[in-house]
Amino acid sequence: MTPWNLRKRIKSALGRTEPERDETYTLTLILPDGTAHEVKAEARYTLVMASQSLETPIATGCPDGGCGGCGVDVVDERGLAAPTDAEAKLLREKGKPGQRLACHARINGSGARVKVLSTWSMEQTAGE
Repeated sequence: MTPWNLRKRIKSALGRTEPERDETYTLTLILPDGTAHEVKAEARYTLVMASQSLETPIATGCPDGGCGGCGVDVVDERGLAAPTDAEAKLLREKGKPGQRLACHARINGSGARVKVLSTWSMEQTAGE
């Protein structure tokens, strides 16, 4: 924190405003079974982070998008930040250019609707 919010004022003067960390946004996650769940998430959360409030969150195979296992179909992109170059490159490499990686896609507003392709549940890890 800088005195008199100097850093924030400089960013604002340069046109680089960012959402406050405590802002929350609403988005809809459509699970593979077709049920739609409205979730709230803080600004800059990823879709994976936002899905943690669900009983069956978005499945991921790695923490950084290298596996491509958390691909989602975006129905309405309002409220999602544009893909980074790294995310776009990973999607091209995985042959999924029309999708987004839930571990990379960041929330910056309300209104996004995302079709989740794969979820995780505790039952999947339980032994027989």
